[in-house]
Amino acid sequence: MDSENRSKRDLPEVVADILITLDKVQRDVSTLKQEMGGLRQEVGGLRQEMGHGFDRMESAFNNMTTAVLDAMNRQTERYDRVQTTQTSQETEVRELRQRLENLEKVVYKQAG
Repeated sequence: MDSENRSKRDLPEVVADILITLDKVQRDVSTLKQEMGGLRQEVGGLRQEMGHGFDRMESAFNNMTTAVLDAMNRQTERYDRVQTTQTSQETEVRELRQRLENLEKVVYKQAG
């Protein structure tokens, strides 16, 4: 409405216009409050989902770490067993060489 017509309105028209505008504003505010409540619920749900996601991620990381450590321990045990076997075989070879040398000495003494 232009300013010339607006200034010519009587009080009941002005009050009615104000009340209509006020009612519209109140409905808009009510709608916004409902939307905000819905958004709060959505944000709460998202926070909960993120929390569960982080918990699952932490659990998966812990499981992977445990698996890696177990594999490393098994590999270390295998290495230790191989080293022990190799060391005992080397010791056995040295002992056999020593026995062979002793037998050779005995044979040479008896032959000579």
